[in-house]
Amino acid sequence: MITTAPSTFDVARVRADFPLLRTTMRGKPIVFLDSAASSQKPHEVIEALEHY
Repeated sequence: MITTAPSTFDVARVRADFPLLRTTMRGKPIVFLDSAASSQKPHEVIEALEHY
């Protein structure tokens, strides 16, 4: 069976997973230009680390 991937990428959904990307400064979202070695973590990882 062949399945088709969605044709769009939901940036807002991904951004919502990363608390740091919800940060604003002077009413505007902060933009991060990090390398692949960045330490940005999704909400689930932060919660797991807090409960460890």
